[in-house]
Amino acid sequence: MKYTMNGILNIYKPSGPSSFAVVHSVKKIIGVRKAGHIGTLDPLAEGILPVCFNKATKIIQFLTKLSKVYTATMLLGAATDTQDATGKIISEKDAAAANEADVKAVLRNFQGDLRQVPPMFSAKKKDGVPLYKLARNGITIDRQAAAIHIYSLEFLEKAGNRVVFRVHCSAGTYVRTLCHDIGAQLGCGAHMLALSRDRIGDFNKTNSVSLEGLQAAKRNGTLDENIFRMEQVLGFLPEIRIKNNHTKAVANGTALSKSFLETFPKQFQPGTKFRVSAGSHLVAVVESLTDQDDFARLGPEGVAFKLKRVFA
Repeated sequence: MKYTMNGILNIYKPSGPSSFAVVHSVKKIIGVRKAGHIGTLDPLAEGILPVCFNKATKIIQFLTKLSKVYTATMLLGAATDTQDATGKIISEKDAAAANEADVKAVLRNFQGDLRQVPPMFSAKKKDGVPLYKLARNGITIDRQAAAIHIYSLEFLEKAGNRVVFRVHCSAGTYVRTLCHDIGAQLGCGAHMLALSRDRIGDFNKTNSVSLEGLQAAKRNGTLDENIFRMEQVLGFLPEIRIKNNHTKAVANGTALSKSFLETFPKQFQPGTKFRVSAGSHLVAVVESLTDQDDFARLGPEGVAFKLKRVFA
């Protein structure tokens, strides 16, 4: 039986399978053809992997930019070519001198706005080719550092050469690169041993479900209890409400003119994204073209918001 509802499942991925393999399993369990995940987890990593299916795949682009929380374990004293435990050791140094106080001091340096060079073993592309494919052929190229933001970096424990920390970071942050860079600053090198993704927006470990749990829910008829609605997941976006009689026009791609609007935020800037609702129904996501002052000067047929995605 095909599952016709649209929504998001917060799957807990175990260490081992790829994110693609987990999505394939979800599609098979719930009987859908179209599904995609939010934020890739490497096979080594475990943790939450939200999977959108059917029409909900349209909101992936708005969710991938959400910040994320991870718990990571790194091993001091050895750097690897993949920056994690799956790679080959490329340098080893004695880490005995790196005590807990030293680690805490260095962690404080990795907060706020940073620039991070993506690892060669990553899905980043150069001329359309994923970097990991180049790396597997022994090719290393210069990579441009990307802007990231570390909201918090909390030391949890140190046992021997193993250090556990929790990081709240912006999308696009490589935690294994963070481990590598911390090791470099400590002077002994380091690589990531284990990684758990704990939170993305409203998705967390508590409201996640394993593949086995998903199978059980399908069997006992409680699958709906695990599904997040698109309206719920996009709740972080400010809301514009339109009059019900304009829903069809917007669904057909008509831009939102001022006369369509029922309620809207008092303040906004060009580029602000909004979720658009009619009653309890999610209709679209739009982006503002003006600020609130220019909007106030528009006539009834003036257009201040361009459509980004239509869901109706």
